[in-house]
Order: sequence, then C-alpha cells, then structure tokens
Amino acid sequence: MKNTKSINRTIKMFIINTLVITLVFIGFYYMRGNSQIATVGTTALNVREKPDAFSTVITQVHKEDKVTISDQKNNWYKIQTSDKTVGWVPDWLLFDGTSGPYTNLSALISKRNIELKKENSENSQTIKTLKKNEYVNATLELNGWVRIYSGGDYGWVPNDCLTIQKNRPNKYKDNQSLHIATTSAFLMNDHSTSSKKGNLLKYGDSLTYVSETENGWMKVKTKDGKTGFLNSWQVTSRKISSKEEKPGIPMPEFTIMLDPGHGGDDPGAQTTDGITFEKDVTLKTALAVRKELQSHGFNVLMTHDTDKFVSLTDIGKISSSSQANAFISFHYDSSAQPNTASGTTTFYRKDGSKMLAQSINDSIANILPLDNRGFGKQDYQVLRENSKPAVLLELGYINNDFDASYITNKKYHQKIGEAVYDGLMHYIEEKSSKGAEN
Repeated sequence: MKNTKSINRTIKMFIINTLVITLVFIGFYYMRGNSQIATVGTTALNVREKPDAFSTVITQVHKEDKVTISDQKNNWYKIQTSDKTVGWVPDWLLFDGTSGPYTNLSALISKRNIELKKENSENSQTIKTLKKNEYVNATLELNGWVRIYSGGDYGWVPNDCLTIQKNRPNKYKDNQSLHIATTSAFLMNDHSTSSKKGNLLKYGDSLTYVSETENGWMKVKTKDGKTGFLNSWQVTSRKISSKEEKPGIPMPEFTIMLDPGHGGDDPGAQTTDGITFEKDVTLKTALAVRKELQSHGFNVLMTHDTDKFVSLTDIGKISSSSQANAFISFHYDSSAQPNTASGTTTFYRKDGSKMLAQSINDSIANILPLDNRGFGKQDYQVLRENSKPAVLLELGYINNDFDASYITNKKYHQKIGEAVYDGLMHYIEEKSSKGAEN
C-alpha cells in the first residue's frame, strides 16, 4: 500500500499534468483562430474587401448587428456578417466607434424631448424637439452625433438617443424615384454581395424602384435603363438637391500619424530674439492639426503629444509599426543668416509618397499666407526609415521675423490644420480613384 506522501505526490502530478494539457489545448484552440461573436457598436460601418481603408466597400454592418470575427491583421478584423458576407473592418471602430459612413437607416427616438440640432454640437441652434418613439432616418455619424432626417428637416442628435430599426426597412411604391444615399454604390447583378458588380453609382444619382426581394435588397433601374440590385440602406426617396450642402464625409477608417519635430532636450531652431524654440511651435501645430482632423472623424496618432524627445530611429519605427495611412512631420526652417529666407516647403523621400506630398503642398500654397517654395525629394531619416506614405512639412522660417509673426500665432496653426485636412482629402480621393495598389 502506498504511503500518504506518495499518494499526495501522485495527485499533485496529476493536477499539474491536467493543467498543462488544458493550457496546451486552450492555446491550440485559440491559435487555430477561434471565432468570436461581436456586436457592432457604431451606427454604420463599412465592410471592405481587404484590411485597407482604400479597399472596395462590399457591404455595411449597423449598430447591434452580430458578426463573427475570425482573424485580425494590421488593426483590422476579418468578419462574417449574418448573410455570410466576409470582409474587413477597423478594430478601433467595431465595438465603440463614434463616426461612420453615409447610410440610410430607419431609427427610433428612444428618449423624451430630444433637441434636433443644426450642427453636431450641444451649443448649436435647435431646429425642433423630437418625441420619444418617433421614427426618423439616420444618414451618418460623426464624433458621437448622428445626422438624421425628420419630417423635412436634417439635423443632429446624440447617438445614444437612437435605436436602429433593421426590421423596419423603408418601403417604396412601384416606379418611385430613389437616390443613392451613400458615397458610392455598385449596382449588383443579383441580391447578394457576392454577385457580379455592375455600374458604380455616386451619392445623389437617380434611380427608379422596381421591386423588393429579400433581406433588405431591392431591384432598381438607373436613368439609362439598366436594372440591378441595391440594399435599402444605400438609397433614399428624398430628392437630393444640387444646392443642398453635403456634410463632409467622416473619415474614421483613415489613420494619420502626426510627428511634432524635435522636443525635450532637442529644441530645434529658434526665433531671432531667442524666445521661441522650434519644438514649442511644432507641438502646438501638431495638436491644432490633430483637433482639426478629429473634428472630421479621422483616427489620429502622434509620435508624442507632450514636450518629449523621440529619436529619429524610434519615430520611423513608431510609424512603420502602426496602422497609419499617412505620416506627417512638422518642422520650421532656419537659414544660415537671419531674415534671408521665407516660405513653406514640403518634402518626401519615396515615390509612393509623392502624391501625398503634392496634395498637401497644393493646399498649403492655397491656404497659408506665406509664400510656397514647392515640394521635392529630401533624404530625411524620418522619411527614409518609414514604410508609410510620409511627408515632412517646413512651415516657415523661424529665424525670419516676418515668418515668425505667423509661426507663433495660434490662428496660423489652425490654418495649417485646415490645409492638412484639405490636402489629405484630395489625396484620399485621388488614391481611391486609382485603387489601393498605388
């Protein structure tokens, strides 16, 4: 008969072996790509063919939809929707995103006495008051506010006072006039996201309703007589006037990395009076640009957002390892002799960054008050050791008193934000039209 110590040792070894086997099994299970059921948290979210913001949109998912996550790559989730469509969505938007694309969804006001605002702000003018359980149409989301259409009025309400009604799609009559409500939409050959793509339609394009099919799909006819299929969230019955001010497209899928030049014990150049250092104004500039981009829904990252030194090598690594679609480094130039040079310049290093450099430089030339010296190639380390489309902006000569009068001004930093936003939008539009492979 075994003694007590031997029995205890056997029990202990059994427990240890069981734990090891269990952990190995769990690890193997998860490494095999264990699927996770997730609930969509944002009002609307584009599902793309590839884990890339420039990739083709194949469908949308909407708040409270259930999706299955099967993989993750470059901060994007691979998901499968309820109708078996497989595609990719940004991981920073799936659960708690607060901005999303154009759409057209039936929604219910879920709280009492909700004020419909003219802009997406509490301080904005109130258009009217909405009652609880009133039906409206949600058209897009920006920074926690949803733009809706209600009884002839467009306005904004907080996203927490709406309940999306997927089981109550909009109903249309035979031959009723419709219009594209999303930024763009492919006319499909059948009522399925996997069917062949037809014409590419744009926001506001006119259609005629033919018939309803299933799962929210409908058959429609274009102005030139071609028939095909669209989903109900892609169209609206309200005529979109050419005079109507179209709100800017929220850009939450696009990530921009901002780099304030210098910092910490590296002050950079300085003004002629020695009072202002380059590191101070590059940080203020980058923060102003971040604020501007975030107001349009961009996902913004920074190499540092305080007075901190980050090595040139680390800057390249931070950018290259991120999901950024573009990298922008902010600097202020300095000449060998004070007050001998003036103006702004944009630099890039790799051919893949040329389009970005030209787009941003064109906007800088149009918006900023200082003369523009153009754009060109330069072998800066933060550009050379960067795998992302990357530019470096010289936004004036800090040791030129005339330039410095702008450089040290808050309004100039805000203007830079406007110029960068405008340049990025032109870049994204041009790159999207040419395809993500460019």
